[in-house]
Amino acid sequence: MASVSQPDEPQGSSDWGGILLGLMVSSLAAFQMLKLPPALPLLIDAYGYDKVTAGGLVSVYALTGLAFSVFAGSAAGKRPMLVMTGALACFVLGNLVTLALPQIAWLNLVARGVEGLGYAIFALAGPAIANRSAAEKDLSIVAGIVAIWVPVGQIVALTIGFLAFDAIGWRALWWASLVLTAGAGFWIWVRRSTVIAVLGGLSRQAGGIVLTARETNILWVTGGVFALWGGQYSAFMTWLPEYMVDTFGIGADDAAAANALSVVAVLCSGLITGGLLRRGVPLGLLFTGTTLIQTGVWFIAPHLGAWGGLAAITLYGIVSGAPPACMFAAPGRLVGGNRAGPTAFAPLMTGRNLGILAAPVVAGWLIVDNNWLNVSWTFGVVTAVSALSGFFMAAAIARKQETT
Repeated sequence: MASVSQPDEPQGSSDWGGILLGLMVSSLAAFQMLKLPPALPLLIDAYGYDKVTAGGLVSVYALTGLAFSVFAGSAAGKRPMLVMTGALACFVLGNLVTLALPQIAWLNLVARGVEGLGYAIFALAGPAIANRSAAEKDLSIVAGIVAIWVPVGQIVALTIGFLAFDAIGWRALWWASLVLTAGAGFWIWVRRSTVIAVLGGLSRQAGGIVLTARETNILWVTGGVFALWGGQYSAFMTWLPEYMVDTFGIGADDAAAANALSVVAVLCSGLITGGLLRRGVPLGLLFTGTTLIQTGVWFIAPHLGAWGGLAAITLYGIVSGAPPACMFAAPGRLVGGNRAGPTAFAPLMTGRNLGILAAPVVAGWLIVDNNWLNVSWTFGVVTAVSALSGFFMAAAIARKQETT
């Protein structure tokens, strides 16, 4: 296994096992959060959750992420394996509570909040492990790999839902979650030396690497862009299954299958974007161009029939891997690979959590009367603003690169 460098040391070759470990850690976090959307129509039908509460079952993850990310990073630097084990325990406990008492809405909000504690840790640890396991020459590729953590977790959830909803119902995803959590725990234990080396460097990085005021400001602008983009993406993917069930009259399993087409496209485009970034395609062009296409889908999709709507949803997915790949590449381009650890990624993840916190609940409130046009216009505008702000973000990063 390739050695893991310290924050101030260059790394000659990538530890691809460590990179895949980072992807797994992040993807499990995404699965835990996004196992809810495909099951949402079944939960609403079975237990009568109102749409605002249903949106809150996703948003509570972001709330815990905002509240505990800084603490999680600090704690992980001091006791890496203890903190990672605690995150796994949070996943297990939250899932068991929901399996036992799904009919109590407030208790399930609490259970999802407990899961969110594990999410806060894994969402920070995954990119850090992958990024710190990569050589400088592979950072763009790794940015594309790291960016697919959400679609990987989402595809797993949608696949399980499609295969098992008819036979087992929504509980299939929660039982699968317990199995996947146990498997992740075993992998983390096998690669514990990598976990300790990388996450143990968090505290050293905090004390040994100082970002300039200009770098910090640009990173927070990047976080703001990610809040806008991540919020609209979260709203789209959270409510897409319910939209298809409500609008097209299909079953939850078929909605999960159709949703999966979009998410597979997200995964592929994320990987492709990493390659394009490595070949020198401008970050701003990739982010702004693909986000403008998403803007168009928001505005036109509600006016299309079933087949046209499916085509629009798939197009949305085809371009959806590019913006997060650009986002995860931004810190490395701005401050350099050896300095792009959790301190640099913190504004990015804070912005993403803010978007996820607000958007699903806002979307749920907008569709209380099943008026999907309200959602379309609101998030179409949000996506357009994220495209414009992303253009200026990329320009600021390019200017900073030119002066260094």
